[in-house]
Amino acid sequence: MQDPKELAIPGNAEASRRPEDNCGLKHTCGFHSRNCICTKIHTIFGATPPPGAHRFVLDTSHELDPDTLPNSTVLGVLTGSVGIVSHLSDGRRTIAGLFFPGDYINLAPLSQRLTGAITALAPTAVQLMEKAVFDRLMRDSENARSHFLDQTNNFLHQQLDHSNDLAKKTPVERIAAFVFELKNRTLPRKDTQFNCVAIPFGRRDIADYLGLQPETVSRGFTSLTKEGAISLPEADVVMIDDVHRLRQIANGGWPRKRGS
Repeated sequence: MQDPKELAIPGNAEASRRPEDNCGLKHTCGFHSRNCICTKIHTIFGATPPPGAHRFVLDTSHELDPDTLPNSTVLGVLTGSVGIVSHLSDGRRTIAGLFFPGDYINLAPLSQRLTGAITALAPTAVQLMEKAVFDRLMRDSENARSHFLDQTNNFLHQQLDHSNDLAKKTPVERIAAFVFELKNRTLPRKDTQFNCVAIPFGRRDIADYLGLQPETVSRGFTSLTKEGAISLPEADVVMIDDVHRLRQIANGGWPRKRGS
């Protein structure tokens, strides 16, 4: 496992940026200007990041082992995508949770139960905050506190939906539901239309998240294309051509064999 690279943002450069540019990242972070965690830290603590607040950039497949991080750490995902990745004893890989720009990962309740590593599924930037920093952020910023509570609640409901997908739905139904999950949880790319959904990682990661094989994922996208529900203008872009039909399939409307 390679060490993540800490990203330093000079104070003078930060002071001259607009609030939504305070991240100093190539792409504006998923918190946007209103909820931007970087802006709130800058406002509360000043231009110099306080002890206990660190920015890291992670290349694809780089890991953050929770055991090596300070107790009660909270991570804010700024760009890219992160998964909680674990491996079974026989080598099978599973992604237990996905996190996208704008999401928090609160390691405090996970510290004794998290099995797996926090893994970048694409080039990613994260903001690490130790407890004292995060507590002050929540105390002094109503917007940050509201965003954290909303995101935590939304993630709980999303995980419940995902567990239902894994337990009951066919592979094609899971993939259709996954397209809507991405649409609801990720930012649209500037070069795509409203009904386009960017896929931020490869088929293998999708398969490990949905409990499928990569070739099953590829066949599932092909089936949805033949159904007229989606098209694939690029390998990492899904265009929703028939929202009603895709929603019907995602909700359990894919034809089954008798008795299945």
